[in-house]
Amino acid sequence: MSEPSVRRYSGRSVDEWKAARRERLMDAALELFGTDGYQATSVERLCAEAKVSTRHFYHEFRNKEAVLLAVHAEVIELAVRSTGDALERTAAAPVRERITAAVDGYLQAIMADLRRARISFVEVVGTSPAIEEQRIAFRELLVSCVDHIGETAVARGEIAPKDFRFLGLCFIGAVNTVVYDWMLKEPRPPEDQVQGALRDLAVALMTS
Repeated sequence: MSEPSVRRYSGRSVDEWKAARRERLMDAALELFGTDGYQATSVERLCAEAKVSTRHFYHEFRNKEAVLLAVHAEVIELAVRSTGDALERTAAAPVRERITAAVDGYLQAIMADLRRARISFVEVVGTSPAIEEQRIAFRELLVSCVDHIGETAVARGEIAPKDFRFLGLCFIGAVNTVVYDWMLKEPRPPEDQVQGALRDLAVALMTS
């Protein structure tokens, strides 16, 4: 028996329409949460920006919190992929080069778009238990990355053993504070200047 034909509207299947609708809502959320802020953005405003009805919004997301979780998850995925690629490229390199590549990969993914930076360092902080859980899980992933770099370098005889979890938490705290301050400054310092300073801090923490 042949497969039933897929119903199409204006050349798209129902699934394609739904995917496009969800993408428009995600784009709208990145724009509005990343500029005016999560608290200042209503579901109705998200829908107007995305040109999606509120009825269809609730087909895609349970509530506004679910949209922030999804947008933040996309930012996390981008940062993790960029950092992971950097570490893979430098797998055999000296520890200083690996630290530099990892920090650049992470910061460039976040700081290249001010909306992503605001969502990561402002809008998700303390917003709700579910969002805080996701934020902390991401922080733990970054700490484990620091620990992996450090333990690998110790095994190679490049650096002495240290409490790499403590150093990871210190560095992430510094990144949060510095990038937040960078976002608020007018005129804003060049991205590479801030990234360079944080890169030097990471190298010093791990190798001193």
